[in-house]
Amino acid sequence: MKGAGWTGVVFLIYYGIVNSVFKAFCPLLVTTGIPCAGCGLTRATIFLMQGQLEKAAHINPSIFLIILFGLYCAYFRYIRGSKIRGFGVGVTLLITAMLLIYGYGMYHYFPNRVPYVYHENNILARHIPGYSDLIENFIQSILHWRTL
Repeated sequence: MKGAGWTGVVFLIYYGIVNSVFKAFCPLLVTTGIPCAGCGLTRATIFLMQGQLEKAAHINPSIFLIILFGLYCAYFRYIRGSKIRGFGVGVTLLITAMLLIYGYGMYHYFPNRVPYVYHENNILARHIPGYSDLIENFIQSILHWRTL
């Protein structure tokens, strides 16, 4: 528990600096401008806690899988008092499902729907000449593929 305090302090410092400079939190988004599979999970959780299931699913439907997996783990750990059966397989399935949902969302919604939007204010765009053009070409390719 002693180490957790420092982790919290480092987390808050990271959040303060990164959010003030980039108006984002996700390390992948801050670095590349492209959202990750977990982007939108905090907002989805907030919507879910407010009873807004449709909005939660709209932002990131993976939240429901994460909650189901969490309940599964809690059942074994706290109700049965035993080791979580199939934990590794469960994590693998969860990550695979999240990546499939992410791929679907990126193909169908990028760059026009939150959280599948490109953030131009990112580290690579600031420091690598031509990166923004590369991403723009990528976005145009996705938009072209959708019309086929």
